[in-house]
Amino acid sequence: MTDYNEHIEALMARHFTGESSALEAKELQEWRRLDTENEKYFQDMEFVFYAGASIRKTRTFDVDAAWRKIAPVSVNRQSGKIQIGFRRSLAIAASIVLVALLGYFLVFKGAETPMEYHTEKRSLEVKLPDNSTVNLKPGTHLVALSSDPLSREYQFDGVADFEVEHQTEHPFVLHSLDLRITDLGTVFHVEALPENDTVRVQVFEGRVGMSSSEEGIELVANESAYYIRSSKEFVVMRPVPPIETGSFDFESKTLGQVIAELNDHFTKQVVLANPKLNSCRIDVQFRDETLEAMLEILELTLQLETMETDQQIIIQGNACH
Repeated sequence: MTDYNEHIEALMARHFTGESSALEAKELQEWRRLDTENEKYFQDMEFVFYAGASIRKTRTFDVDAAWRKIAPVSVNRQSGKIQIGFRRSLAIAASIVLVALLGYFLVFKGAETPMEYHTEKRSLEVKLPDNSTVNLKPGTHLVALSSDPLSREYQFDGVADFEVEHQTEHPFVLHSLDLRITDLGTVFHVEALPENDTVRVQVFEGRVGMSSSEEGIELVANESAYYIRSSKEFVVMRPVPPIETGSFDFESKTLGQVIAELNDHFTKQVVLANPKLNSCRIDVQFRDETLEAMLEILELTLQLETMETDQQIIIQGNACH
């Protein structure tokens, strides 16, 4: 959603008149990157301000006509005419345009103030209009980018946990400077402190999209990622599967019985390529061993061979005598 406010209008006026500081220029640039509509609005205003770029550096204006349009300024009046430097006239024009635009948005966009939450020393759990639940940690700022109840886009700085219901037509979006975090129906955690160069997102359920002006990624449950603002790079952290182990007492068991118990315990399944191997008997005990270690013992004891695929482990060999 586009975020127009008096502060942004003032930043644009200072930018177009060449009076903005480095910090103000950076803030305006970041605002433009937040949304394509922001950039379009900036370009429209740029055209308005510079449409008169071909005007001479010094222009002569009719005093009476100008006085009816702008507040009095301290100038020298000569023969009913006034001379104003181009930058000064541009600043005045900027003020007129900004006041008119501000009035338009107040009248036609409604005067309702967008929802805003700010925490200082304590956490705060809030219920958003779409029934999403947010647990805001201390020092966190969450601001709706629109007073429209259907809008689900927010400016976010700080640390919070989100539980959001996915809505295809109205996605839930967080903006943190140039980073865009889009919920795809999930429970997730965000750390986006304005003073830090990194933003961390951790997904507990569902999916979350992260995107910058240059690229994007998608995270699923149990994954997390870091976004490095300075280099505009993503680093994805995927969980390492836990190592499965087990303890068994196979006393005069057939290989078929052994395989059945192993398959009940381990994720990866074991199959016998030769059905005659089912009747082979073995006496062995295992204590906190991995499936691979157990199969290696079976191979050596019964003179078998194993072949592993993505889905299963196949045991090959001749019938026992």
